Amino acid sequence: MKISKMLIRNTTLRIIRLTLIVGLMCLWSTRQIIAAAQKPITLPEQIIDCYISTGDNDWLSEWLPIDSKASMEASFDLLKALGIRRIYWRGLQEAAWLETMHDRQENCKYYSFWQWDRQLYKRLEPDKLAVKTAHKRGMEIWGVGSLADFGGPADSPCFNDYPHNSEAKFRLKHPEWVPTDKYGILKQNGPVEFAYHQARKTVIDLYIKHTKDAGYDGVTFLTYNENFSTRFQDEFGYNEPVVKDFKKRYGIDIRTEPFNRGASRFDWYRLRGEYVTQFLAELKQQLAPLGVKLGVVISSFQPHYPQPWNVSDIMLTFGHIYMDLETWVQQGIVDELEAYGYCSSDGQMKTIKDLLWMSRKTKTGVSLITSSPFAPMWKEVQDRTRTIIALGPDEMYLDYWNIPDQPLSVLKDGNELMKMKALSQIIYGKSKAEVADIAPLASHSNLLIRRMALKSLGKTKDPNAVPIIERGLEDSENCVRCVAALALRDISGRQSTAKLLATVDKYATHPLCEIVVQTLPSVRPAPQAELVEAVNNSTNPTVRTVVMRALVTMANIDLIETFTAGLKDSERYVRYAAAMALGNIHNSPQAVEVLIEATKHEDPVVSDRAAVSLGQIASQNRDDIRPLRPQILTALETLFDKLGDGCNRVDADWGYRSVGNALLAMGQEGEAVLEKFMDQKSDRRLAEQAWKVLYIRQNNNTFSEITEKENEQAFKKRPDWLNKAGKI
Repeated sequence: MKISKMLIRNTTLRIIRLTLIVGLMCLWSTRQIIAAAQKPITLPEQIIDCYISTGDNDWLSEWLPIDSKASMEASFDLLKALGIRRIYWRGLQEAAWLETMHDRQENCKYYSFWQWDRQLYKRLEPDKLAVKTAHKRGMEIWGVGSLADFGGPADSPCFNDYPHNSEAKFRLKHPEWVPTDKYGILKQNGPVEFAYHQARKTVIDLYIKHTKDAGYDGVTFLTYNENFSTRFQDEFGYNEPVVKDFKKRYGIDIRTEPFNRGASRFDWYRLRGEYVTQFLAELKQQLAPLGVKLGVVISSFQPHYPQPWNVSDIMLTFGHIYMDLETWVQQGIVDELEAYGYCSSDGQMKTIKDLLWMSRKTKTGVSLITSSPFAPMWKEVQDRTRTIIALGPDEMYLDYWNIPDQPLSVLKDGNELMKMKALSQIIYGKSKAEVADIAPLASHSNLLIRRMALKSLGKTKDPNAVPIIERGLEDSENCVRCVAALALRDISGRQSTAKLLATVDKYATHPLCEIVVQTLPSVRPAPQAELVEAVNNSTNPTVRTVVMRALVTMANIDLIETFTAGLKDSERYVRYAAAMALGNIHNSPQAVEVLIEATKHEDPVVSDRAAVSLGQIASQNRDDIRPLRPQILTALETLFDKLGDGCNRVDADWGYRSVGNALLAMGQEGEAVLEKFMDQKSDRRLAEQAWKVLYIRQNNNTFSEITEKENEQAFKKRPDWLNKAGKI
């Protein structure tokens, strides 16, 4: 009996002791799991950096937000948690633009952005703030500028209609610095010719100033520019010092004599490349005492030539300029070569390996720029390179990272990074959640979580999400308000239109307006009646502009009266949008008649847009419009005639492209009108402009590619009396 009691007592003690041990182990394990979840995700074996294209982020508020102190801190906290070690910040280019660019108010859409951007820089000083914010988190930050993107002539193509949105004042002041064609007539959009010492100095001084002001650890430079002006690869680069240097070295005048084996095109490319090397060496000389590193972004497509722009066409918009990488490395001019990913991954890998071989046993580093930093293929080179991610929206940073998918329970119990990962899964359709699961996060203290929660609520398609999203329109942060407006494209309600317009009326930032313009046509039920009432009665010109622009994509016969009234609005952007909208109405002779009358509008921006709309309609050659074609042709001819010698309209330098392209859209009839203008000998400007429209064709949103031989034939068509030195 005593033994039995003792056994029971000992057994009981063992059970209690074992239970305590198991409990403590479970508690320890749980704490370890929680602690692990709270740690930031890092990859110590791989150096990850991040490229932020600031102007795009400021325009596209769906991208990682940087438009306030709070949004920048939240974004940089995310980058730090993801293991980012260096930020490449395109603010160097943006700041340089804001200082030197002449903004063309006639390009309504871009002028709206320039105004917003200037206010942003005045209020926030974002580059200084970015440097301070990065350094506080132990991250480096490099400024990103451009070697080639300083705007261009008003008549050169850009996104949207003419005129081109801006041009550097030093290009306008020194037209001789602008790369020219072999005839000295056409000017390249974007760069200045680095053969001019003073041009190099001007650009260097500009970048040094903003590098010092911001306090960057390094600077690097893109080598493309964003425009469609180049029609063939060897079109520009015939400025006087280039021609003179080439003739001195190789014995021929490249403007009038053909290249040959001993004086080849490649010798010309190399000569122009020497000026770029000279620019970089002079820049490096001024950066070195500041302790600032110098990098250049390299084309993986053709590493010894500039980057192609990020459009489908492989066009080197800087020009055919030889980038002498070997000299840059051997002489220690460049500290880092960054292989851009605008090509196949195999091509990029080949370029990276070539750069690594070229820079072996030197101090020059190599980086690769990609949106897939953890792709297995990069493991081969990751111990010898830095990896630079280039992404867009907030959720992309979570989706493209190597963070395991999270259960939806982390929306309640997880740390901030886990919550964002789960929200990204909802946004990308990888997980499904109920409104009740997401709703509390719409008021989270972290604004990135609020933004992603609002997007996630939209993806639920649940009407119960609408009031929560609409409350986001009143958030204290612009970037959250913008995403709330974006989320209403997925699910909206009867009050959504009124609330969107009230938000525009109250805040009216450029990115908010851009998003609302795209959201309003998606609202259901369709808000046409509300929008008409707003455009007719709102006292806020920004509200009227947003509404009229939204109606462009909703244009129909019932709105002709609204658009006609819009042509008389006191706000130019409203008038412009009304003229655009009228061109989208089908099967309506009345709309055509209104546009014909609008070509007489006192505002050239409106009359030219009316011409563009008429050209779009005429190109369709519809039966219902055919009786009006003679009137359209006469209206366009009359408008083109106003752009001749002595013209003092604001579109004197570019209106001929809008009206001329409308004439081209009319086919043989329009071409005959242009031929008549070209052949007359009393008005030099009209003849020149008609010749350009007919033979130096330029369209927006695409390269107007031709061959060099076709270009020579086009110049032979130029009226002889326009050539001061005789026939070309």
